[in-house]
Amino acid sequence: MRNVQHRLIGMAAVALASLLPLSAHAISTWTASSCVSNCSETGDLAPNVSYSAYSAQINQTSNGTYSSTGAFAQSTLNYFSGSGFGVAAPSGDAQSPNHAIDNFGYQDLVLLKFDDLVKLTSVNIGWWQNDSDITVLAYTGSTTGVDVASTIAGKTAATLKSANGWSLVGSYADVGQGGGTAAINSQGLSSSWWIITAYNSQLGGATTGSDGTANGLTRGTGTSSYAGYDFVKLYSVSGTKGTPPGTNNGSVPEPASLALASLALLGVIGVRRQRGKQSQS
Repeated sequence: MRNVQHRLIGMAAVALASLLPLSAHAISTWTASSCVSNCSETGDLAPNVSYSAYSAQINQTSNGTYSSTGAFAQSTLNYFSGSGFGVAAPSGDAQSPNHAIDNFGYQDLVLLKFDDLVKLTSVNIGWWQNDSDITVLAYTGSTTGVDVASTIAGKTAATLKSANGWSLVGSYADVGQGGGTAAINSQGLSSSWWIITAYNSQLGGATTGSDGTANGLTRGTGTSSYAGYDFVKLYSVSGTKGTPPGTNNGSVPEPASLALASLALLGVIGVRRQRGKQSQS
């Protein structure tokens, strides 16, 4: 009888464990490589990702400070082994450090398009120079019938977020100086489309340091010096499978698992009642 009880308890434990949402705990990492389309992650099974790049020319005031950007257009995504992705804007931007994701002359961004919802939790940069502030956006609008390129191309830094579905996740200062990894997304946003770009005050909020410096969220000044400008290469991102709004961690127990757990637990109760009756007789 005791062996039967132990077996039933074991069945109940296995069945209940199968109901736990594993995706809530499984961290996956998507690392830059020569793959740019439908790329798989390292770690637990998770959505694949495709990468693309966009750039917009920077407009400056008469004294050389940042004013705005022109319209974003698709640019060239380059992979640098051991460092990650950089972006070459349409003209005069192929040399180092300008071939990074930067905001000197052009505002560069990398679009990450996953084939399912993802909750990113960290961004890792494999190379940086001068300063390393970044801004992260997530698409929180409806993706039904929407071409992601249409939400970026032709938009400026001032208009990218407004009525286009893009929301600020956060801006993160001095990522390279802090070891290369930024913990992001304290809001717990889930999205299929993500943008990682060099810091931009119109996308990511007000500066926290002086222009031309490298402490806090800062902007560069002028075109004769790289001081204050951000140059980074995207090495990897990490996160978990996302959860649609209104679901229980994106996991719905299967009927067979529920039935197995119920039967096993009822069996344990029945065995214990039978043993109770025998002890009373």
